[in-house]
Amino acid sequence: MPLLSRAIILSLVAIPGLLVLPNSGAAQTGEIIQSILGRPMQNAQVTQAYIHADGSLEGVFNGISFAGTWTLEGDMYCRQFTRGLTGRAICMTVTAEYAPDGEVRVVIFEGPGGRARFDVGP
Repeated sequence: MPLLSRAIILSLVAIPGLLVLPNSGAAQTGEIIQSILGRPMQNAQVTQAYIHADGSLEGVFNGISFAGTWTLEGDMYCRQFTRGLTGRAICMTVTAEYAPDGEVRVVIFEGPGGRARFDVGP
């Protein structure tokens, strides 16, 4: 549980069954993304979504299968769709909600297009 063992945590918000930790920049963004690589993500509109270690991503948005690429740029997660969905590349902030055991259970991406919250599977 490297995030919970940090010496300085400026704020901690409790939600029943989850912990929300502040995003303190590039290191935490990278840690969050690393912890969800290859794990299924979903919400009301997106299913079968995955971010892969090779820099690719995929999923299904309202029945439309999509794919693309992703990178980390500073403290931002940046993605570009290359199949199924269109639009320019965008960069987003990333925060997470954690189970009591330190496992990421929810990831939240916020960018110019709004906010997307995903449940993260095992």
